[in-house]
Amino acid sequence: MKNFVEALGGSAIGGRGRSKVAGRSSIKTAKKIGGFFSAFSGSGNIRDTLTATGLTDIENKTVGDIINHLIEYCSGSATTIDDNAAKEATRLLLEEFIGEANSIDEVQELLSETLESKSLAEIIVKYFSYYINEVLSRWFYENLIKNKNENDCNNLFNQIKRFIVERVSVVHERTPLNNVDWSTEEADRLIKNIQQDVLNVFE
Repeated sequence: MKNFVEALGGSAIGGRGRSKVAGRSSIKTAKKIGGFFSAFSGSGNIRDTLTATGLTDIENKTVGDIINHLIEYCSGSATTIDDNAAKEATRLLLEEFIGEANSIDEVQELLSETLESKSLAEIIVKYFSYYINEVLSRWFYENLIKNKNENDCNNLFNQIKRFIVERVSVVHERTPLNNVDWSTEEADRLIKNIQQDVLNVFE
């Protein structure tokens, strides 16, 4: 993990999106995730929140449709390893929080429970932990699997993911995200602060 942060140019470079190899797509996506969760927290109405993201014909959408829409809304198209890592991290985050829902009303219920038990900063930190693990997987999995079997590689990266999530679990306490206007430079600065703090854990 220390070498990973060094490959990004250090936490100050990688964390603020100035690395050429990773850390840019995650900032853009984390801001969209923060905006979505914040909007839902303010209204408490998942239908209104989804409508604001551009989702139509909501009543005929499955939970899978909703998750896929939010992945595209938050992460956009993916053309680089960084883009794909940011996108997959979004999927993992959304599936963790609402993947067990069977209806849009259950999506609303699960999101409400999530925001009652977790701060928005905690959610963003969890996103960054998934993102870092996805970048590592894309950098090293293909080479490792040549020498190890698939099961061993999967076990290794599951251990790495648990390690990352555990190590960064306290970072959210440093950057509260209450009452943030997600369209402003202040939101951009706060998200970069969090990503830098997450990387700094391993530096």
